[in-house]
Amino acid sequence: MVQIRRVLNSRIAQNAVALYAVQMLSYAMPLITLPYLARVLEPSHLGLVAFGQSFAGWLSVVGEYGFGYSATRSIARVRERKEAVAGIVMSTMGAKALLTGGMILATLVAIPTLEVFRAEPALAWWSLLIAVAWTIMPVWYFQAIERTWFTALVDGIARIGQLAGIFLFVRSPQDAWIALAAQGLSSALSAVVQLAVMYRNVPFRMPTFALSWVALKVSWNLFLNRASDNLYTSSGSLLLGVMTNPVQVAHFANGDKLVRPAISIIWPITQALYPRISHLMRHDANSAMRLSRIALMVTTGMGLAGMLLTIVLAPWVVHLLFGRQYEATIPVLQIMALLMPIVGFGASLSVQYMYPRRMEREVMHSTLTAGVIYVLSAIVLTHRYGALGMAVAVVLAETWASAYRFVVLRLRKVL
Repeated sequence: MVQIRRVLNSRIAQNAVALYAVQMLSYAMPLITLPYLARVLEPSHLGLVAFGQSFAGWLSVVGEYGFGYSATRSIARVRERKEAVAGIVMSTMGAKALLTGGMILATLVAIPTLEVFRAEPALAWWSLLIAVAWTIMPVWYFQAIERTWFTALVDGIARIGQLAGIFLFVRSPQDAWIALAAQGLSSALSAVVQLAVMYRNVPFRMPTFALSWVALKVSWNLFLNRASDNLYTSSGSLLLGVMTNPVQVAHFANGDKLVRPAISIIWPITQALYPRISHLMRHDANSAMRLSRIALMVTTGMGLAGMLLTIVLAPWVVHLLFGRQYEATIPVLQIMALLMPIVGFGASLSVQYMYPRRMEREVMHSTLTAGVIYVLSAIVLTHRYGALGMAVAVVLAETWASAYRFVVLRLRKVL
């Protein structure tokens, strides 16, 4: 009880509260915008927006490259030494500049290659802006110094601006690109503000290619892990758009966008505790373990409650938000709800137990093998069952990843 009270009175609690405020806004955003976009854009054009957002998600994985964990961990361990922090920031931002160039090249290849982008190239460019904004956003820095409340505040204001842009300017199916533009511009504004504040506290240093390359090498395993994880968490709409049609993309995206924000409610706990656990691992291993156990129990319990509630309310929610033309979204949403406890359990194992112990390789193995399961099952199931088959493929992959991490930690006698 003393340990719990200490946590509640610390920066951890302050950061978690701020993050939860943004997560609540993140959950409210689809509830507000999706019903409007579903009716204004209709299934086919709503699917185009989902396809663009999924493409942006893929690009942003390249830009993030695992620095959300590696740079956060590195700064958290030396945050009292200003020069050391400045060096980590310099190498990280230099690496992100190199990655941004790769994202631009990938977009130039995707426009003539993907049918959706050939028909609507504006979707590709606005998707790129979203990804670049997410890439240069220094959330990792504020997380490491336990000032996540600031990024939460800025992000919350930006999301309100995105919401206003959608309602003011999206008026017909031909305005699908505006929904992406609103997200891209609001994210870019948030990134600029965060960078400005970071460089007020950290001396600016011009990145060098050598140190930027070192930063990329250090985060390689984390990147593979994030890329593999993104394969079955954010690529469903993209793969469906390639293998089926925008209508199937819309049904899957509706279910995914209702479940993913609910799943993300666990992240304030994991992200707020991660730098503290990384710090305690060097000074008080027993306290680090206690915090890890608390996070595991809370995130898994929240996931179970959310799953049961979503399965029961799915028909009513879909009819209320989207209308009868989206009837096929109901079973997709119910299957996707199974992800809530599965992801809560698996994410807590990786962030609270494995990353602080430098077990990135083991996490990477879990996601790589899960990615193989996902691709094989998606190819088989979506060909016959469309959006429903994609939902099943995602659940299978997440279940494997969480089970793999649990077995590894048991074998290492960590759990």
